[in-house]
Amino acid sequence: MIRVTPSKMLVGGADFCEHSTMEFAEIAPVLCAVAMSAAAAEALDPSAIASELGRAPDAVVEDLRSLDAAGLIQLGDEGHVPSLLRAGHQYLAARGDVDDDVLFYLPSVMDDLHARAALASAASQLTDEFREAVINGQATSVAHRLVPSAFAGALDESLAINFFAATVALTTRLGLQEAAGCLAEEIVAVELLTIARGELHAQLGSGLLSTDETERARDELRGLFELFEDDDVLDLFDMFEPADAALAGHDAVNQQIGKVDQRLEAWFRPFGGVNASGYYRP
Repeated sequence: MIRVTPSKMLVGGADFCEHSTMEFAEIAPVLCAVAMSAAAAEALDPSAIASELGRAPDAVVEDLRSLDAAGLIQLGDEGHVPSLLRAGHQYLAARGDVDDDVLFYLPSVMDDLHARAALASAASQLTDEFREAVINGQATSVAHRLVPSAFAGALDESLAINFFAATVALTTRLGLQEAAGCLAEEIVAVELLTIARGELHAQLGSGLLSTDETERARDELRGLFELFEDDDVLDLFDMFEPADAALAGHDAVNQQIGKVDQRLEAWFRPFGGVNASGYYRP
């Protein structure tokens, strides 16, 4: 979990730069340089930064690429004005006390380290809980939380085991910054978001996060649907019976826009472009 403390650091970054710790002494000045370039609306000059810091230009360029990959800054094309993103401000405020597993968890879709940490934690929690339930022959107890209420009557042990497989597959994909591979994995993602929101609320209650920080993080969690490129899976949670999914498939508008088949028998069918090797059987 990241620990963000109050900071007087502004976009220019001067206050922080004067008090940065040695723990990330090489990274912090580069972030500060990006912040100052953004504040001045000037393009970034890696060579000038390297000269000022007494470092090799190639090393500074590599740092900039890593910071961009971590979603702390946005470099853009060469000659463009860079941006120090919210996650970058949080990283500075936390004095670099951020786990790498959080730092590089979905950086392209979540510009908030609290949101990344909460979702990464949710993935671990659900996978561990589901694994224990499978070992103890209680997989359906966890699967019941995942399945939209309209389809709860169809849940059996076999379907529950498939959902455990979907949970493992999804958490692996997210760690690689990949989208869900089937509708069942998207259903699991909805549960991950629920757990993550609950964790953020708990941090708010314990004083670890402010109301504003909590709301911003909750908003950023929806970036997961940007990764998936739609949030059609939420329609399943508004249905009253399984037949509603079949009716949705016959809707002319849904057919025209190519909406994915939401019937139960299609939940574990890999999306187009996803390798079907090792996938769940119908």
